[in-house]
Amino acid sequence: MPAIVLDTSAVIAIYLGEPTATWITAHMDGAEQLFMSTVNLAECLIILRLRDPKQADAHEQQLLTGSINFIAPDITQTKLAARARSVYPLNFGDCFAYALAKSTGLPLLTLDADFRKSDIEVLSP
Repeated sequence: MPAIVLDTSAVIAIYLGEPTATWITAHMDGAEQLFMSTVNLAECLIILRLRDPKQADAHEQQLLTGSINFIAPDITQTKLAARARSVYPLNFGDCFAYALAKSTGLPLLTLDADFRKSDIEVLSP
């Protein structure tokens, strides 16, 4: 697979050692490029600080120096995110993962079933 967009849920599953981590890692390893919205990066960092405060700094360093390309939302993505919120059952962070996937035409790797109701390609177990 050439490239994929990562949702917060996928990254958190890896860092917290959830059962789906192996499946997610296999998909990430099979992609030539990984992308994530900086909004989702912030969401990941917040969740890691809340759920694993002792390892939060190490997780942050690993996440920021890994192979994920972080993309700040532009106006097009911001408009897509706003529209997605009114059409799909997505939270604020999910809207930006959706917008990045939609604007790039790339599949979204996620554990969140709500994305299945959207109009983007979704990779989920």
